[in-house]
Amino acid sequence: MRRAIALAAFVAALSLAAAPAFSFTLEPMSTLLAPSGAGSVATFRISNDGQARIALRVSVLTRSIRPDGEEENGPAGELFAIYPTRLLVEPGATAPVKVQWRGPANPAIEGSYRFVVEELEVSGGEAKPSGIRVLLRYLASLYVGGANFAPELAVTAEGALGAQGERGFLVKIENRGKRHVVALDAKLRLDMGGGASLSLASEELGALSGANFLAGASRQLFIPRKEAVPGRRYLAALSYEGEY
Repeated sequence: MRRAIALAAFVAALSLAAAPAFSFTLEPMSTLLAPSGAGSVATFRISNDGQARIALRVSVLTRSIRPDGEEENGPAGELFAIYPTRLLVEPGATAPVKVQWRGPANPAIEGSYRFVVEELEVSGGEAKPSGIRVLLRYLASLYVGGANFAPELAVTAEGALGAQGERGFLVKIENRGKRHVVALDAKLRLDMGGGASLSLASEELGALSGANFLAGASRQLFIPRKEAVPGRRYLAALSYEGEY
């Protein structure tokens, strides 16, 4: 889970001015909930590794990824029950937060969400009631789906011209399956015709190698290569090591 966790453990420091060094950890950084039954509940653990009391706010957001790799989030509404949504954690202590799926019991594909923990500015030992300022934000990966769901990556490649007029391949990878997958060490083989082929190593695939392909989503990338013929479609085969 080394790169999956690295992708999931996205941390954004939002301090606008110098502040004391607060520190907390969140576990797990990725979890799968069943859409019904006992498996529809998960427990996250937040540990205060600092030397001062911290105030936290917890929520869940929807998650989608555009073809260019940009992640988009929005309110998850009433899909989850969270307890507690706000908490104070003493130095050296660990606090549990329970999350339960309240959405459809039979989803067609795996749903992708973000479990969000925000550290809030504290005044007088309590979270400030107004003008709340977020000091630190952790985003964990939260998925909801059936145990039998599986990914299915389909790849297409077409010769195209880049922004500077250079020739290259426009590669699109679509997850037509029902589950997300992180495509580690991805490699692409293109049929160039006449029995010739071209292999693109993981490094040449850039952000597509190691990317998290959410169920039903697609990613695309232009790869400059002089062998490409603009407008021509190429048979393509993708190989990778999948992690979930």
